[in-house]
This record gives sequence, C-alpha cells and structure tokens, in this order.
Amino acid sequence: MPTVQNDHNDVPKEGNGLRFPRETRGALTAIVCLRAGPSHFRRSVYIGRSAIHSQGIRGDWRILADSHYSFSRSEIIPVIVVSLISALRLLGIFLMLPIFSVYAVRYPGASAALAGLAFGIYALTQSVLQIPLGWASDRWGRRPVLVIGLAVFGLGSVGCGLAQNIFQLIVARAIQGTGAVGSVALAALADQTRPTVRTQAFTITGIAVGSAFMIGLLAGPLLAASIGLSGLFYVLAALAFLAMLLAATSFPQGRGAESSEPTMTFKPILLHVQLRSIFVATFVLSFALNLFFFTYPLSWTELGLDKSELWKVYLIIFIPSALLVFPYMRQAEKRGRFRLPILVGWLTATAGYAVYFFGARYDFLLYVSGAAFFFGYTLYQPMLPAFLTQRIPPGGRGTATGVYNFFGFIGSSLGGMLGGALIHLSPSLPELVGVLFLVFWYFLGLPSAPESAA
Repeated sequence: MPTVQNDHNDVPKEGNGLRFPRETRGALTAIVCLRAGPSHFRRSVYIGRSAIHSQGIRGDWRILADSHYSFSRSEIIPVIVVSLISALRLLGIFLMLPIFSVYAVRYPGASAALAGLAFGIYALTQSVLQIPLGWASDRWGRRPVLVIGLAVFGLGSVGCGLAQNIFQLIVARAIQGTGAVGSVALAALADQTRPTVRTQAFTITGIAVGSAFMIGLLAGPLLAASIGLSGLFYVLAALAFLAMLLAATSFPQGRGAESSEPTMTFKPILLHVQLRSIFVATFVLSFALNLFFFTYPLSWTELGLDKSELWKVYLIIFIPSALLVFPYMRQAEKRGRFRLPILVGWLTATAGYAVYFFGARYDFLLYVSGAAFFFGYTLYQPMLPAFLTQRIPPGGRGTATGVYNFFGFIGSSLGGMLGGALIHLSPSLPELVGVLFLVFWYFLGLPSAPESAA
C-alpha cells in the first residue's frame, strides 16, 4: 500500500486503505477530495490507527486538512526538551552580552579592536560551521552531533575561563564557536512535529529563548561583578554540560544513519526559489536586529538613563511579544492563513524602525519603537523555520537549517559592525539605513507559506 508523507502532496491513485506514518496515526477525521471529471466531491472519512477506511471509492485522493492543531503526547516532550536545550545553551551567551566588551578590554595586551575580535569571532565560527554540522546531523543523526557540539562549546568555555591574555581569549572563543548546533536543534524539532503544529512548536522554543535572553540581561552584570568574566565562562561551561546531559538522555533521536531516505545535497537547497526568500528574510531580520540593538541602548543613555536601568526598558518592550505572539500564531496556524502575519510582522518592524528614526529623543517614542520592532521580529521567528522545514524532507533538514542559520549569523555580524561604523558618521544614520533596508526587503519579496499552509 502507498505511504502518505505528511509534509508533501503525494497522491495515491486508488485503493481501499492508505497507510499513514506514525506522526499522523490516531487522527480522527480528514477531508478527502474525490476527483471525477470536472467536478470535485468532498467526503468525510474515519481514520483508524493505521488506515483510512473507504467504501468502494476509486479515484484521485488527496488529504486536504488535519483537524488537530494541538500537540500530541509524542510531540510535546520533544518540544519541551529542545526548548530547554536551546535556552540553556543560549543563556550562557546572553549572560555575556551586556558586559563582555567592558571586561575584555582589561585583559593583558587588549585593545578595543582586539576585544571586538574576541567578541565577533564566535559568531564567525558559528556561521561557518552551521552548514557542515547540519549536514552531519542528516547523515549520522541529530543526537550525536548535538552532544558533540555542546561538548566542544563547553570545552571552549573552559578555555575562555583559563585565558590569561586577549590572544588566548580569542583562540578560546573561536573554539567555543565551533559548537554550532543551532541548526541541529531546529531540524530535530521539525522531525518530531507535524506541519499543523510546527509553527506553535517554534514559538514555544522562541519563548524559552526569549526568557533566557531576559535572564541573561538581568543576571550577567550581577554575576560578572561577583565572579568576573572568567568565572562567568565557567558558568557557561556548566550550562553546556547540563544541556549535553539533557541531550544525551532525553533528546529525540530523530533522523539517523539508519534512515532509508537519502540526504540532500547543498546546491538544490541553496538554489530553491522559495527557500531563497526565507534565507533572505533571516539575513535581513538578523541584520536589522543587531543594528537596532547596537544603537537603541545608546539612545536611552543619551536621555540620561543609567546603564544599570536598561533591563527595565527591555522588560517593557518585550511584554507585547511575550503576551501576543503565541496566541496569534496559534490562530493563524489553525486557519492555515499566514499572509496576514507575514505582512503584519514586516509592517510593525518597519514602523518601529521609522518611529525610532523620527523619535529617538523622546522616551515614550523609544518605548513604542522598541516594542513595535521586536514584535514584528518575533512574529517571524517561528514562521521562518516552520516554512523552511515544511518544504524540505527529513533527509535535508539539517543542511537546510544550517544554511538558514548561516545567513542569520552573517546578518548579525554585519549589522553589529555596520552599526558601529555608521553611528560615527551620524547618530541617526543607523536608523535610516535600517528603515531603507526593511523597505527594500518588501520590494525584493517577503517569504510565503507552503501551499498547504497558506
């Protein structure tokens, strides 16, 4: 009997029963379209544990809808595990963000340029290795690649803690960045969830990462004041060890070498027209995010806000995203309509940048601009990986998410570096460039949902 893949539009020609893969078994109803000449007929059928039972029907069958838009028991545990691993790994990075440059310039032999190199080389090695490690997870399985990557990240963190001068710190940061396992986690999450709940899954992971971001902003300065930068690197190593332990014991195996489906090559993924718009989107959004948050805190300090009070600003501007993004995306996924969220995300991000450009001298407008931009940015974070993985079979998801993360890290690096250069030319130039960049992205082409989810 033919097999129906839930990510693709396979159309079995005829037969009394259709076998479904594990993730779709147990669904209760589906709408089946029978084509007979020019007319189309709909018929509700019962789906049992392993087959659709139909009575004497012959024709061209197609699954049109899945009535379940909630997580099954087999899905919720992988979503929680992947979210915890991602949050633990990124919490260590977020702890560094508010204080790294201040402490790095104090290392023997350090200068502002070398401290910047120590900060940026992590993102550089991350971007370079996202694709090969993603491909490796397609070939040998998600879990072993993730465990090895977390182990390397932990060893690099220990090396950073032991560094005695700026040059040793640069080398250790490069080693730390080789644990580029973000694409592996995204691919595993896609492997373990149905397309009808995948956007919700990525939203939950995004909420966990956002919580880690807030904790890092709040706790980083306090911990660094108590244990120093080297002690903070040991905290990173401990968090990496906890994440590695969780990955080794609870992480879903997902795709592995035992799978009969062949891996995909790099070239067709990169040249795929619909995937290209997703890669452009993550590049633009990552570029805009780093450009925004490089200048945004400086605008607040120019208004007289002390650096130690910035966490209150971030807490306020993140509240709308924390409260509204998940229910909004859940409704969009239930209806299978993503055109409006795509447009709303672009519009609010662009409007936030525009308000920032015209109102950087007013605290109320700074709050509005930050909340609007981050809301638009956050809307895209679950949609982009969901759209990507729904278009790619399991044999190519690691490679595809590697390419996706590669463009994101490149955008982040360029946004941060360009922000520092532009602000020396004119204080408002980064905001102007950000607005123009987002407007140009609209005319270049926003991403679209797969046809089955549009």
